[in-house]
Parts: sequence; C-alpha cells; structure tokens
Amino acid sequence: MTCLLALIFLVSGAMVIRQQLQYQQIASDSAEAARIAGLPERMDLRPKSEAPIQTSAPENLHPLPEEAAALATVDLAALKEVNGDVLGWISIPGTELSYPLLQSGDNQYYLRRSWRGYSNDGGAIFMESTNQPDLSDFHTIIYGHRMLNDTMFGTLKYFRQPDFWKEHPCIYIVTADGLYEYDIFSAYEAGVRSLLYRLDLVESNLQGEFLQFCQSSSTIDTGVIPTEGDQILTLSTCTGSGHAKRWVVQAVLWDFWPAEELSLGQ
Repeated sequence: MTCLLALIFLVSGAMVIRQQLQYQQIASDSAEAARIAGLPERMDLRPKSEAPIQTSAPENLHPLPEEAAALATVDLAALKEVNGDVLGWISIPGTELSYPLLQSGDNQYYLRRSWRGYSNDGGAIFMESTNQPDLSDFHTIIYGHRMLNDTMFGTLKYFRQPDFWKEHPCIYIVTADGLYEYDIFSAYEAGVRSLLYRLDLVESNLQGEFLQFCQSSSTIDTGVIPTEGDQILTLSTCTGSGHAKRWVVQAVLWDFWPAEELSLGQ
C-alpha cells in the first residue's frame, strides 16, 4: 500500500510539474508574439463609449476606441514571417485573451501546436478551416483551449457573469484587411452536434433558426439582437466536463476600420 501511495504521489507530482511547464511555455510564446507584433502582453481595459444598440451597423460608426488603439499598429508582417498561417490578432481588452489568430487546412493542426508551429499541448487560437480568412462569412468560428490559468480561451468561462460581460463587451480582430469590432450578444454551453456547428447554414437557409438558437441558449441578456444580414463570430472552447459539449461566446460585427486608415505592418 505504501508503494502504491508513493507511486500515486509521484505521478500526481509529475502531472503538476508538466502542467506548470506547459503554462510557462504558453506565457513565453504569448509574450514573444506580442513583442514581435509590437503589442503589450495584455491589452489595457478602457471604458467603451456608450452608443445605441443596433444591428447591421455601417462602417466607421464611431472613432477607433482607445481600448483597441494598440491593435491599429500591430506588425502583422513580422508575425507572418515567423508563421505564414497567421491571419491576424484577436483580443478582448482587459483579459488574458490577446493572441495571434491562425488558420490551416486542418482543424487538428493547432490543437497541439503553438502559434509558431511547435509542439505544445496548449495549442493556438485558430479559425475554422472552412471559413473565409477575410471574416466575410455569415458565421465564423474560432477555437482555443480552456486553460485553467485563464490563458488561451480560459477567459471565456467568465462570460457566464453579466458583470464580466459589461466590463468586456467587445472582441477585436485585426487582419491585413483592417480592424474588426464585434459586440458580444450571447454565451452558453452547446452540444458539438448542435446547429451551432453546422457549416452549411447559408446553403441550407438556416440563418434565422441559428440566430434563434443562439439567443434562446444564452445565459446572459445583453440586449444585442443580430439579424440574418449580420456577420456572427463564435469563440468556442471546451467545458472541462467531457467532449460532448463546448462553451461558446458569440458576437456580432459592429464596426470595421480598413487597413488604409490604420498603421498595420503588411
């Protein structure tokens, strides 16, 4: 019995050490990416100016928010020199979520690889392989692991709390085309076989049913109501309780600043 307990202790200790090393590697990779991109490691939280809620927002409704100002100068060219799969950068200001955004032809590729392409169980933040890289689809899905120390998509679990959403209502993505601002409208747990993960929504004319599913499933009431003419962004991560369900945070495109109005490294 003593030997068995000792073995359990050693295995548990090894797992803890491995997890800590994994977290350290994620932090190191993230810091390096931010340095190369010319960004702070953590985007400062600045209050978003009040604006009436509406959908199908036209371009340039309001000036670039202070919270997203750093993204206007991100050096995408430098990131792409390291890895050509880099599409841009994704950030929720005031949280740990600030990373390069990647896409490959295989959704499995970045599950266990860092943004540089090295082996790492923490993976990277990556877009659904079938989505258009210019974010022009009706529904774009972005995946990331739910790390226990809140890195990667670990932050998303806090959107169960209305107060957290109020403090962090926007998702920003910058690509070679420009800077996109998305307003969060729902957060909930969904089955991996649910309508949420259908990749033929437009072809099957399921946009209305999809939006109804998203809003009726949400655990928070944001007052933001997207329409079939909007573009929807879904951030998808695991729940920590099995493989049958995922935790998602969804947002609708609110505004866009084209690259020529920014100082992006191309």
